Amino acid sequence: MIELLWFIVGLAGLLIFFYVLGGILYLPVSTRVFGEAPWLPIAWHEPLDDGENIEVFTSDGSLISGTYLPTTASSRRGVIAYCHELNGNRWNAVPYIHDLRRCGFDVFTFDFRNHGYSDSVAGYDPLPWTTTYEVADVRAVIDYLCSRSDADPRGVGLLGVSKGATAAMCAAAGDRRVRAMVLDSLCPTERMQIHFTRRFMGIYARFAGLLASLPDVVLGTLGVWTKYLIQWRRNCRFVNVDQFARQVRQPVLIIHGERDSYVPLAVVRSLRNMIIGRTKLWVVPRAKHNGAVAVTRQIYHDRISRFFEQHLAGAMRKEEIAA
Repeated sequence: MIELLWFIVGLAGLLIFFYVLGGILYLPVSTRVFGEAPWLPIAWHEPLDDGENIEVFTSDGSLISGTYLPTTASSRRGVIAYCHELNGNRWNAVPYIHDLRRCGFDVFTFDFRNHGYSDSVAGYDPLPWTTTYEVADVRAVIDYLCSRSDADPRGVGLLGVSKGATAAMCAAAGDRRVRAMVLDSLCPTERMQIHFTRRFMGIYARFAGLLASLPDVVLGTLGVWTKYLIQWRRNCRFVNVDQFARQVRQPVLIIHGERDSYVPLAVVRSLRNMIIGRTKLWVVPRAKHNGAVAVTRQIYHDRISRFFEQHLAGAMRKEEIAA
């Protein structure tokens, strides 16, 4: 009995030793990789001049600046909020929304905090990973759209790209007012953290072989310490994207580029499997990160329009809205 007890104590001590050693080797690698924002080109688009400029306040008092763009059709079929990518602004919506407006959808596009004309949080330097700031921004937009005098009583749809897609999904989790989402080039934090560490550890770590032998569950646990350190440096708090994904019940169309070298398709597939609601994954051949709309053009517009028509449509004439 005493021998068994000593064996258990020794085994526990050995596990703790390797966990601490793994942390010592892992933290410098993951902090460097996970804490650096990759360079992604952002196209500039001419602002549209037929919208209503709106200011919305978040639950923590930040001002979010946006533009409400009415449908160009004779009747409204739904309302969609567009959530832009990292380092973008509200007008990154332009390549995505022309057909949506023509098909009867109002669109609200806005600047996340620390972008465009929205407020900036001191000390916060945004990364591709979603924080409580972006989730609060999207929730404030949903609150605003559902409180307008002409609000659609059925709810709203969300269209997000890259970090904006991840923030949209997290904000919509458990919120029945969001009826459907199109999420293009998702960036799930926990899964990407492990992917980047495995991908770059051979470059940055002297003991890459030892790190590579650690299972994902251990790297994920060690990754919590990485997030704490980066949160402290960047004055933010990351959200757990996996936990939010498990709460999504709305119909979701996930779009991902086949040649996305930033977020592997396998990462997105694994996240999709966590979503309980009706979820479709459209893998776009030859498309890179955020590049599906440029590669497929009209096919892209037709597909997202059909998706929102299926899950948001129900004609509501402008005269009825005004009444």
